Amino acid sequence: MTTPDLLKPYLFPKKILKFRENGSFKICCFSDLHQTSDYHPNTLAAMHGIIEKEQPDLVLLGGDLWNETPDATVEQLREFLDIFSAPMETRGIPWAHVYGNHDHDILMDRRLMQSVFESYPNCVSAHTEEGVDGVSNFLLPIRSSDDSRVAFAVWGLDTHNLSDRLKLRSGINLRAAHTAPDLPYGTSHWDFVHFNQLRWYYNTSEALEAYNGTPVDALMLMHAPILEFGICMKNPERTSLEGDALETLFSGSLNSGLFSTVLQRGDVRAIVSGHMHEDNFAADYCGVKLCFDGAIGFRGTDADIHRCARIFEINEQATETINTHLVYAKEVL
Repeated sequence: MTTPDLLKPYLFPKKILKFRENGSFKICCFSDLHQTSDYHPNTLAAMHGIIEKEQPDLVLLGGDLWNETPDATVEQLREFLDIFSAPMETRGIPWAHVYGNHDHDILMDRRLMQSVFESYPNCVSAHTEEGVDGVSNFLLPIRSSDDSRVAFAVWGLDTHNLSDRLKLRSGINLRAAHTAPDLPYGTSHWDFVHFNQLRWYYNTSEALEAYNGTPVDALMLMHAPILEFGICMKNPERTSLEGDALETLFSGSLNSGLFSTVLQRGDVRAIVSGHMHEDNFAADYCGVKLCFDGAIGFRGTDADIHRCARIFEINEQATETINTHLVYAKEVL
C-alpha cells in the first residue's frame, strides 16, 4: 500500500501504539506541571502514582510543562525532562506532548526544543514542518490489536501564546485591537489554533481515511481550550457537564473555527485541554466530548486539592464511544 506523503512523518512512530489483545487502550493526560528542575516533589510523586495506578498505554502532556526563565538552555531542558519524563521512561510507556503558553515564553528555538523532547526513547511526539504554524502538532495512529489497520488516532495541536505575537499581514496588534466592553464569554488575550494547522489536520485526516479504507475516530489534545467549552459551562445540564467549572474560561481571542472543522470532518470524538487549573469537567456538545484534565502541578496553595489527571479508555470495537474519568493526586499520595 502506498503511503500518502502527508502521512509519512506520522504513520510509524518509533514506538508503535497498539490496542491490547483484549481490545482496550488507555490514555492518561497530564497538563500544567509548571515546574523546573527545582520542583515540588508532590508533582512528580503524583505522576508516578497515577501512572502506577492506571497503567496507561500512552501518556499525553498537555502543555505549560516547563516554567523556566526565558533564557533557559538546552542543558536545563534536559535536566527538567530527565526528571519529568521518568514516570514514563522508567516504565517504558510511550508519551507525547504539546506546548502551552508558558513553554512558548522560553526563547529557545522551538525546533531545537522539540528535538530535545523527541530524543527521549519513549517520546513519540512528532512535529509539523515549515508552513504549518506551531511545532508541536502531531498525529499518532493507534493500530488494531491484530495490527491490520489504524483503529484510532490522537491529534495534537499547538495553541501558541499571546495573541499579540500573531503576525498578521495587516500589521495590527491583535491583542490591542481586540478590545470591547462586552465580548463573548471566554474570549481572552490568548492566541488560537491557526488556519494552516486546521488545514493540515483536515487534509491529513482525509489522507488517513483513504489509507485506512475507513474513517478513524480520534482524541484531540491542545493546551488552551476553544470557546465551545464556555458554552458547556453556561449550559451544564444541556451538555451533561460533570466535574468542576470553578475558573472563568480563558480561551483564544478569536474563534478559530476548530470545532466547526472537527464536526465537519467527523472523526474527533473528544477534545482535551489544560490551561484552566481549577476546571476539570467533561461535557458533551454536538456529540463531541469537551474535557479539561485539571492540572497536575503543585504550587503549595489551597488549589492543590484540585490536582488531577484525566483518563480516556477506548474499546477497539466501539471507538466512537470514549469513556473518561479523573484521578486525583490525593488518591495516590
